[in-house]
Amino acid sequence: MNKSVLRGLRPLCFASLALAAVSSGIACGGEARAPEAPTPGSTSATPDASAKAQETEFVALKAETPKTLKSGAKLEIPAGWWVREIEGGVAFQDPDRELTITLLELDASSTDAAASMALSKLGRSAPPKVARQVHETDQAGWDEMAETVWETPPAEKRVFALNLRRQGGKTWATLLEGKTDAFSRRGAQVGQIVLGLEVPGVADEDLSGKTALPLEGARLKELETFIESAREKAHVPGAAVAIVQDGKIVFEKGFGVRERGKKDPEPVTARTRFMIGSVTKSLSTLLISSLVDGGKVKWDARVKELLPTFETGDAAFTDKVTLAHTFCACTGMPRRDLDLVFEYGVRKPEDSFKAFTALKPTTGLGETFQYSNQMTAIGGFLAARVAEPGKPLAAAYASAMKTRVFGPMGMTDTTASFDEGWKGAVARPHGGTLVGPRDEATVLPPAIERFVEPIAPAGVVFSTAHDMARYALVELAKGRTPEGKQVFGEANFLERRKARVRVGAKGAYGLGLGTSTLRGVPVVTHDGGTFGFVSRFAVFPDKNLGLVVLTNTTSADALFIDAVTQRLVELAFSGKEQAARDLDKGLEQDREQWMKSHEKIAKPVPAEVVARVSGSWKSEQLGAFVFTSTKDGLRVDVGEWSSRLGYEKAEDGTARLFFLDAPVQGLPVKLEEGAIVLALGQESYRFTKK
Repeated sequence: MNKSVLRGLRPLCFASLALAAVSSGIACGGEARAPEAPTPGSTSATPDASAKAQETEFVALKAETPKTLKSGAKLEIPAGWWVREIEGGVAFQDPDRELTITLLELDASSTDAAASMALSKLGRSAPPKVARQVHETDQAGWDEMAETVWETPPAEKRVFALNLRRQGGKTWATLLEGKTDAFSRRGAQVGQIVLGLEVPGVADEDLSGKTALPLEGARLKELETFIESAREKAHVPGAAVAIVQDGKIVFEKGFGVRERGKKDPEPVTARTRFMIGSVTKSLSTLLISSLVDGGKVKWDARVKELLPTFETGDAAFTDKVTLAHTFCACTGMPRRDLDLVFEYGVRKPEDSFKAFTALKPTTGLGETFQYSNQMTAIGGFLAARVAEPGKPLAAAYASAMKTRVFGPMGMTDTTASFDEGWKGAVARPHGGTLVGPRDEATVLPPAIERFVEPIAPAGVVFSTAHDMARYALVELAKGRTPEGKQVFGEANFLERRKARVRVGAKGAYGLGLGTSTLRGVPVVTHDGGTFGFVSRFAVFPDKNLGLVVLTNTTSADALFIDAVTQRLVELAFSGKEQAARDLDKGLEQDREQWMKSHEKIAKPVPAEVVARVSGSWKSEQLGAFVFTSTKDGLRVDVGEWSSRLGYEKAEDGTARLFFLDAPVQGLPVKLEEGAIVLALGQESYRFTKK
């Protein structure tokens, strides 16, 4: 929750942060016009007079529109967005007029100087406190990159951030302002605009024209050494890595231990099971692919036909949703992860069919990327019911995946049964805490991961590096096993990779799989995360190369996985060596941010607040929270798990408690008169005292 704004927009962890030059000169002929909306986050500062004189009014674009600016910079603007020319740049507003992105081209030889110039030119005064600040050099073709995210009063629920990119004596500044829920809805489109600008002379390394070198001998040994070093630096308890190339597994190895802190810890091997989180989605669409191959269902079958009881808060939308839509992250239904984190102990897979009864889309069908685990669950469970009619959904899904997906691919140690997954050689989950120490991830009870059961097709699968390597070989061979058997029809297999919606500048999302580029090399990928596991599945189809990384912690985020991915590409294509540097810098920034959060919110809760909240509070959607005073301070029990709590009272008077332990460390709980409110993105839930 404390990540930089733009890093949070990276499509599938592979897009660079590069901005590009902007200038006046956008042609807007033929677009609809509307009254100008007030700019979010504006202040009493006075904008530059000459800049004000050259502003045009905002105009709306009817379709995605490519633009070439006077500087030679190019970008694509999503359909429905509003555009306005300003002196030295251009401003954008989302279709709902709730967020503004302003791009400026400045004559500045440092990002520090450019920051002051940009705010002055736009007539903005930054809030007094900085929430996060990062600075990097020699990245993605830029000499210098910097970003500042300021703290805003909690009651305002808005973002105020400035991103800067410098090459030589020119700096491109991007100011992002607006409502937090608007950024939640439009994050992918924000990434498309901000990260999608292309400036002549500014480009990341392009390895697309190179042939992959054989990964063997000294080259593999160097990668192995790097992986272990990176694991130790990032304090990852255990990891398993597999690499495939030219139709065979060329590397598979375990690093570290299954569980931290044991007297005689078991080592991780290539056959150790991990939860793979959302990588499950790419396997669930293989189940549908097999059913389409067999004529049992169609990708464009309407959900309402397959499930007559399916309802949402929008009747027209309900009638349009197809089986493919459930996996495209393009329906417009908002992400609702708090529904997964709380009260999952009383939910059943069958409840997923009622998840959207009163919910309406917040963007149009096919308009932009919005991730929905619950929507994926509907599609996967419907496929399971077609494959295994008459069975309870959990059993039907586990059986269908074993019979139609894992078995045909030779994934003998992989399961979609939660209880089966914990048997045998399996890693234990680890999570972070804001109490400390920072680098000592806490061992979590396996039961905490049971949140995936009601949405099994979105994230329940357990697998090993070896089995996932076999899957990577099948993905590269377009449905054919290493032994040469075509187990999935090629046409339906590849249907999963077709872009359904844009994700940021260079990425797209298909059906449970994303596509992007890494240093110019096309990649098909998906990351996964649960409360205590993080994973990556990535194949480079043009290079016949694939990577699997499985870890048993969330405390280091994706830094370790990103580093392993980068280093593989560097060694395979003789690329510029920057993986180690980026890892070190990322860990430094991560630790600085952890310490800042720790000092800010990991404070004892005042006695009067403890007295005020102690007892049981109830939300119709998220169940009961029970607050009690313990020797460790105020603690909340949510039923499935419990956490210590910290406290902060902001300068605007907003009082908030903060979860300090996994799985939602850092999540705030706002204290209101007679109620407490839990909010994240577009979600908001109100609790009242029993």
